[in-house]
Amino acid sequence: MCKMKTIFEQIGEKIAGWLESQGETQSFFAERMGISKQVMSKIVNGKKAINIDEIAKIANIMGVTVDELLRPKEIPQVIQEPILFMVGKLENENTKEGLQFLNHVMNEMIELEEILHSK
Repeated sequence: MCKMKTIFEQIGEKIAGWLESQGETQSFFAERMGISKQVMSKIVNGKKAINIDEIAKIANIMGVTVDELLRPKEIPQVIQEPILFMVGKLENENTKEGLQFLNHVMNEMIELEEILHSK
């Protein structure tokens, strides 16, 4: 299973992507932030915890909202399909099939419930 990235690593990746798309350097960003190049490097590499004021400043420099900066690029599969995530951890094929069927039945029940309540 792959390790989930911290919010600081995710922000660092977004900064790195923005710098690349803008043709800018970490030094440029550090100057705009009012911090040293070394601290900026730690932020970009996700090695420095940043506070809400720094997050707001980063978002402002990048021209995005704080919400956009903090929003993950994609929702991890673990969150999207918790039952199917657990299925992957099972050794017994019959148990996997049973849980997959249970997941299907639960999804059908939810869909039926939504249809009934929409009328």
